[in-house]
Amino acid sequence: MKYGGFDLAKKINIMVAAGGTGGHLFPTLAVVEQLEILSKGNIDFFFIGNPDKIEARVVPEKGYYFFPIIISGLTKKISLDTLALPFKILKAKNICKKIILDNKIDLLLAAGAYLSYPPALAAAAVNVPIFLIESNVNPGKTIKLLSKKAKLVFTSFDETKKYFSNKLHSKLKPNGNPVRLAMSQDIKRSDALSIFNLDTDKKTVLVFGGSLGARSINSVIEQSLDKIAAQPWQLLWQTGKNYTPPSVLPSNIHIFQFIDDMASAYAASDLVVSRSGGTTVAELGVVGKPSILIPLPSASNDEQRINALTLVKYEAAKIIDDKDISEHLLGKIISLIADDVLLGKMSAAALSTGKPNAAFNCASDILSTLNINNIEV
Repeated sequence: MKYGGFDLAKKINIMVAAGGTGGHLFPTLAVVEQLEILSKGNIDFFFIGNPDKIEARVVPEKGYYFFPIIISGLTKKISLDTLALPFKILKAKNICKKIILDNKIDLLLAAGAYLSYPPALAAAAVNVPIFLIESNVNPGKTIKLLSKKAKLVFTSFDETKKYFSNKLHSKLKPNGNPVRLAMSQDIKRSDALSIFNLDTDKKTVLVFGGSLGARSINSVIEQSLDKIAAQPWQLLWQTGKNYTPPSVLPSNIHIFQFIDDMASAYAASDLVVSRSGGTTVAELGVVGKPSILIPLPSASNDEQRINALTLVKYEAAKIIDDKDISEHLLGKIISLIADDVLLGKMSAAALSTGKPNAAFNCASDILSTLNINNIEV
């Protein structure tokens, strides 16, 4: 594929609404990367996000404009916060509308989750085109609500169309879940092991639960420290910021609160243990890693289980229910990591599901929809 560029008659300003978790932020950043390449840097990006979430750290580090707004999602419990939510949404919408008008925003790019709702309402109110990204098989409530207002909805899976009415199918683009350019880099395993100070003579199990961590997974690992210490492999463990690990750990356990360089973490690993958010499932396909997936049981649409089952169907992953991991997780890790033949088959199966060009395709679809021509592919 040759990266050319769209000829832009004027500089384009794009508002981006994505965050809360890395699963919403990073696919959107992947599309932003490609938009910058295709436009030859002729686009400015204006991010909307919560001031206390991952986007507040990552977006400014990358040099983009960041506008903090405080908005929370709907909970099942009736409280004063729940009753105040419509007023918070209206306030956030008005803030976003002002940002759109003040900065002459040309389009909105939004991932799922409640954060996208006020910016999308504001964009629709002033006829700014809306493009949505849905990482999961089963779309979230926000995407479903906003799909009628969108120009295009980028989906990760063909199966997602069954959750939309037939009249909306023409808006759906099953390009795959966008992953960052770094995921497609050819990183040497030896270099990746060196980054994390890992032993080059041992296999590596990567365990993580997302940017916030996964309490149940962390708990099982902590309870298994003595048994892991006796294993011939090593553990690369991302705990998330909400977990305090023991002060003393076995020498074959390497712990990080957060790993920014996930591409190298994958390159260092022989087996991945994780939740099954849409971004993780997409990344596993692009990097071709066998996995043990533990769906988040509290996911509102059971989307993580549905995501995991797509890899299980291809025999690229094993699935364990969250309630069963204390009994089965360590045993499953021990049996899998020792089986080179099965690991190889699972790796090849994972690669067959990957869509490394998803971000490029989403970016080019956005610019093409705006009637901007002259792309070389």
